[in-house]
Amino acid sequence: MCGRAYETYTEAELAALDEHGEPPDIDWLIPNYNMAPTETSPVVLVRDDRRAFAPFRWGLIPGWAHSVEAAAKYSLINARGEEISEKRSYAESFQHQRCIVPLSGFYEWKREDTTKRPYAIHLRDQPIMAVAGVWARWQPTVRVQPVYSFSIVTTAANDFMAKIHDRMPVILDYRDLDHWLDPDVHESERVQPLVRPCPSDWLAAYEVSPSVNSVRNKAPDVLQPLTSRDDYWPTLDF
Repeated sequence: MCGRAYETYTEAELAALDEHGEPPDIDWLIPNYNMAPTETSPVVLVRDDRRAFAPFRWGLIPGWAHSVEAAAKYSLINARGEEISEKRSYAESFQHQRCIVPLSGFYEWKREDTTKRPYAIHLRDQPIMAVAGVWARWQPTVRVQPVYSFSIVTTAANDFMAKIHDRMPVILDYRDLDHWLDPDVHESERVQPLVRPCPSDWLAAYEVSPSVNSVRNKAPDVLQPLTSRDDYWPTLDF
C-alpha cells in the first residue's frame, strides 16, 4: 500500500529523469509535503518519442468508468504488481500506458498493538524515487474535458520495508526507465520482471509526527523527524 507521499524536489533534480539530463520547464511544480489521492502529481511518460512531464491526478480513472466519482469508489490509487496484467482496471494501461511517478519519498505506518507510527521512507543516495506507475485518459464524451490519472504500482516489501509494512511501491532502477516507458513494449512478460522490490540498501527511514495523518496538514514540518537527527535510524534497526 502507498497512500501518502511527498514531493519536495526541484526542477534541477527532475533533470535526472529526462533522457537528455535537462531540467523540465514546468511552472506548475510546487512542493507537496503530504500528497494524498485525488491530488495532482508530476508524472513522466513518452510523448512524441521523448520523455515528457505532465500533471496527472492520483487515482486511476479507467476508460469504462461512468464518472470520476464512480471510479473513486474503487480506490484505484495502487495497482498490485502481481495482478496488474490481468485486472480489468489496469491491464490495458500496463500494456500501453506506463509512467514514472517522481517521489521524494512516501509515508507508511508501522502498526504496534493498537497504534500506528508514521515513517517517511526515502532513498539514501538519490533525491528522487522513480516509482513505477500506469496511467489512463478518461473522457466519456467530447463534451467532457479529459482527465489524466495514474496509479502507483506496488509489490511485496523488501526486508527493509517489511519492518514497517508488507507492501511498497515499485522503485525502478534509473537504468530501467527506458524499458518501463517504452510504448512499443506491450508484452507483459517483457515488463513484469521490473515489478519487484528494490534492494533494501537503497532505502532509509525515520519516524515523523502523527500530524501527517491528516491530509489537511501540508506544512513542511510534517516531514520533520519526530526525534532529533541524533536518533535518526538510517538502517531502521528496531
